[in-house]
This record gives sequence, C-alpha cells and structure tokens, in this order.
Amino acid sequence: MSDGTNAVVLAAHAFIARLAAIIPPPRRHTTRYFGVLSSHSALRPSIIPSAADKSKYIPWHELLRRTFNVDVTCTRCKGQLRLISLIKTQATIIKILAAMGLPTLPPAAASARAPPCFTPDDWTN
Repeated sequence: MSDGTNAVVLAAHAFIARLAAIIPPPRRHTTRYFGVLSSHSALRPSIIPSAADKSKYIPWHELLRRTFNVDVTCTRCKGQLRLISLIKTQATIIKILAAMGLPTLPPAAASARAPPCFTPDDWTN
C-alpha cells in the first residue's frame, strides 16, 4: 500500500464481509460494454460479423483431406470430385461390389498375436 503497509490483519467476520462484497450478484454481467460495442449502439451492426461470415459448412472433400490425408481429385482433369450419392444399406453395397467384380465379404480378421515376452533385465535397459 502507499503508506508502507504490507499486510492487514482482520477478524474472521470482517474477512468474510470483504470477500462477500467483491462477489458479483447472481445473473449479472461482470463485463459492461460502452460505445459501439454496446448492445444498443446504432453502429454495432457495422462492426460485428454477420451470421453468414461464420458458416460452419466444410465441403466433404476438405473433410476427407483433413481427416484421412486423402486428396479427392480427378486423375484426368485434376478437378474436385463431386459426391453423387451416399450408400447406407448393406444390400446396396453388396450389389454394387458384385457388379464391379469385387469381393462382397470383408477379409477375415487375423488373430491377435501373443504379447512379447519380457525379462526383468529388459526393463532396466
């Protein structure tokens, strides 16, 4: 403090009273905006981004690139491929794979291998 005081000793009730005084009342904003940031300012719409600027739409080819690092471009024209349809049923998938001459059953799962055998000497190195 400016008078050289570096500590204040308070009774328990006085300490609690000071703490309670700085707690904001319930359901009240602790930050207040003035000027053009005020909710009632006529200029606020010109500085706040519109909802159209915050579009959440991300094209599916961009999602594939981000998620699986797969570039979905045409090998002939190097343009972006378009999603024609989304196949959800197993019967439709089997029909399409059979028509293309591809296997319709998933490959057999390999059995899990046994865990490696460790000796206590391996843990110390």
